[in-house]
Amino acid sequence: MFVDFLGLMLVNLVAGLALLAHYLYVSPEEGSRRSWASGFFATGLLGLLTSFVIVVTWPLPGPYNLAFGEPALYLSVAFLAAAVTLAFEWEPLIPSLFGLFGGIMAIVIGIRLMDLGLTKEPLVAGLGFLTAGVGGILTPAALQWRKVRWLTLVTAIILGIAALIWAVTGYDAVWAHILDFAKYLPPGMHK
Repeated sequence: MFVDFLGLMLVNLVAGLALLAHYLYVSPEEGSRRSWASGFFATGLLGLLTSFVIVVTWPLPGPYNLAFGEPALYLSVAFLAAAVTLAFEWEPLIPSLFGLFGGIMAIVIGIRLMDLGLTKEPLVAGLGFLTAGVGGILTPAALQWRKVRWLTLVTAIILGIAALIWAVTGYDAVWAHILDFAKYLPPGMHK
């Protein structure tokens, strides 16, 4: 039996997407953005710790390490960059430009998962990646033209939809993994 924390990674993704959606919805003015840094830092740090292990140790079967670990690592670094940017009250557009390329990666992965019929629910996972990717691509534009309210709202809504899709997937994974590991014993506890 392999041990992974994909459920935790997905719930962390939900938190990050919801936080970014809320940030865009609120559209805080310069000088009031610093308080957002802790949320982006928490999401980025937890994502970095979990996704780095997934990428390095390869605990998931088949291509799932690539499909889930690598984009989570990329997004985690983007969230950490956003945290630093907000903490120092710098322009948040710069880390979002980095995130744009992760958004493109998410779209590619979503299309490929659906094309190959991978995951338990390929359409749901594919839509999760697609909506997160579109949100990631729109975020730099929403930050650059933050006064164009419809653009920030559309981007926030798309990111919110992505968060909802991943919430269904992530909490389902947590639920299922509890059953999967109900009789699991770590190697040191075997008799």
